[in-house]
Amino acid sequence: MNDLRHSSDLPSGQTSKQTQNSSKQAETPYRDRLFRHRDFLRRPFQGNDRNEKFLSPYNGRLRNLVVQSSDGVIASKSGALWYRTGLRNGKGSVTTDYHSAAMRWIPACLAVAVVSSLPIQVAPEPSNFGRYDAFLYKDWRYPLDARNKTENKHGRTNTAVEIPRVVEPTYLCFIDFENDEKIIWSSVSKWRQAHGDATPTDYVFVSFIGVQSESSGYRGFDSKFLSKVGKHAAKKAGASAYWISKSCLFNREEEKEEKKRLEKERNIWTISDIVRRAKAVAVVVAEDPFDDGEYDTALQEWGDRVWTMPELLLYTGNQDISIYKHNNKKSPEEPLDEPRETPRRELWSETWSDTDLSGQLLDHYENSLVLSPLELVTVALRCLNKRHHKEYKEGDMSYALMGLLRQRPSVVITDTGFQAFARLSLANDSNLLMERMICLLPKSLDEEWWSLDDAWDVMLWDIYPKTQICGIGDNDTVILDGARGAAIRWDKFVPVLTLGQESTRHRLARWVLRTVPALFIVALLGIIIGAAVKVNAIIGLGAGLLVLSGVVVFASPNLTRLIYQTKVHDSQPFFFGMEGYLDIHELELLIFGSLEGRLQWSTASSPLSHHDLDRQGMKRDFLKEDIPEVAERIMKSENMFSGLDPVQSHETTKELVEKAKTTTNHLDKKIFTLIDTYTMTVTLFEAVRPPVAVLICGAEGGMQRALLCSQDWTSGTLYRETVLRMETRVKDRMDTMARVRLGLKRDDKREEIDDPTEFKFHKFGGRDGSFV
Repeated sequence: MNDLRHSSDLPSGQTSKQTQNSSKQAETPYRDRLFRHRDFLRRPFQGNDRNEKFLSPYNGRLRNLVVQSSDGVIASKSGALWYRTGLRNGKGSVTTDYHSAAMRWIPACLAVAVVSSLPIQVAPEPSNFGRYDAFLYKDWRYPLDARNKTENKHGRTNTAVEIPRVVEPTYLCFIDFENDEKIIWSSVSKWRQAHGDATPTDYVFVSFIGVQSESSGYRGFDSKFLSKVGKHAAKKAGASAYWISKSCLFNREEEKEEKKRLEKERNIWTISDIVRRAKAVAVVVAEDPFDDGEYDTALQEWGDRVWTMPELLLYTGNQDISIYKHNNKKSPEEPLDEPRETPRRELWSETWSDTDLSGQLLDHYENSLVLSPLELVTVALRCLNKRHHKEYKEGDMSYALMGLLRQRPSVVITDTGFQAFARLSLANDSNLLMERMICLLPKSLDEEWWSLDDAWDVMLWDIYPKTQICGIGDNDTVILDGARGAAIRWDKFVPVLTLGQESTRHRLARWVLRTVPALFIVALLGIIIGAAVKVNAIIGLGAGLLVLSGVVVFASPNLTRLIYQTKVHDSQPFFFGMEGYLDIHELELLIFGSLEGRLQWSTASSPLSHHDLDRQGMKRDFLKEDIPEVAERIMKSENMFSGLDPVQSHETTKELVEKAKTTTNHLDKKIFTLIDTYTMTVTLFEAVRPPVAVLICGAEGGMQRALLCSQDWTSGTLYRETVLRMETRVKDRMDTMARVRLGLKRDDKREEIDDPTEFKFHKFGGRDGSFV
């Protein structure tokens, strides 16, 4: 029996892990599963094929994706999960074969004469009210967790409830100075009941890393040594107790292990509060047998762990940090070696290799250079990602970061790292951190979601979001609201309506074409009447008019071209896409039918875009008699720049184009071209799959950050394939979309189905992209 998955009906709040563990669906192979998709009108589509699909801009139905491709891509027959077709023009074919042109000229003349005589509009009709094709998408599913709790699935509570802060630890190891300095483990409340409410509960925080107490690489210390250190450090600091994670995270007197575990999981997220209120901090490191008694290696390992970074940053006491080193040569009964007293800033410079970043955090917590909420999260995340840890939960990185922030959402143990970070970001005033992160373009496919490295080397605070994340979805997605979007046409080029200012010659050419039929009729009448009345002058006048109309008809193709040779002031917006690279002149011929310099390469839209001084454009404005030296000086003073052909100007890009033609893995990057007929720009970019939608999500550097997204129809999710920079004016020609379920990295399992290197080529049938 087939495994039927309803992409719009999956249980809300159920993570990918829970879905897998709860069902496993008798371990049904991916190829045998059936999936359901609901379009923006709730119409269902059911299937199990692995092909890429798109939403038809005509009716919103799901269709197989057909991508027009360059001859080189089709000739290579490289594998892909979409159908390919040849380039299809929107303005008729253009040829440089003069014999062929001569054969076509007479039919073209007759066709122009007939059409010009009819009272019809021959120019392309405006579509979509002068706007881009709408991307007809709507997400119908519940979020895993909504920003507004009333939107959660009925019966579910909002998990963004804050973890309460603790004023003091629940348990401490007290030193009973009246009873031979005996160490007594107790809850703080019971200790106060026994010794009075005024009893001081100052404590020392004992920090260590488990790898040095358990690893065979070190002759590690045990719990007795840690207790000995805690007692010594407490007496030295003038405190009455010490706190250590091995003993003070749960009730040691509790007999049920499950209760111990649950209490430990609750208290472990409050360690940041405990270190904040500590009177002193003691660091315990093991002895490295290969380090000749020096602290460096062991201390650096301590500082290289995720969980110790907040401990050093959040300590607010006035005393120096005590560093205790385990001495293997001493017996447990011998007294400890005196600790090394180190100021926090000195310990920071000694143990942390990323002093340029971590120093900003230290300055922030010392109130010498306060970071904004966005800067704090950004810098802290970069620092944490440079450190190692033994995984406790998938969201460990976010939970460590949580200790540095004010709001701490409750921990959901089934959360992935991305989901945990998304909850943390939504709960805190982090200046729309997640909204900014989705606008970044990672420098490589291998980078994780938490990478803050942008392909244009832009910092998060340079991006101004235009959207809001209103919820968290399953499978590492977010629910995005307020994005402006448009669909990309991949199947073919269509005629593009252009508007320009007509000059006298354009109006004259149009008038001449329109009067040809009348002139032809007058000429015939003149000849007929002249022959009837036998007046040679009338016959000669009619013959002359007939010859004149014939000349006009013969020149009508050139006159037609002259009419449409106006400077383009406005045009119908379309996003056309194609796989591979094509010379910009060939693209213009395919789309507009003539070469008028309408299209230009984008200057900085893609990491593959390049620009330089527009020497060709400025040279066209110079007179022939201009002195070359003067012309060069004028060009430099005007400083006018334009986009360059990325393939012709850079050998590296050319190699990428050639490599993409021969790739056999459908998960490798490929080269695509995007043509924007509104801004008249052409952009070359890399992506794994052809994106079907453009989402404007933010602004940066005077440009809009546009997410180009593919669609996983089986889950109704859009996935970021790449990010382009577009002119700001494009967003005014796009529609505001309904909420979007957006993922940053697509986990594609469809390679499990038959051969992913299969080459697909189809010809077209239906208007909406269906096949013959």
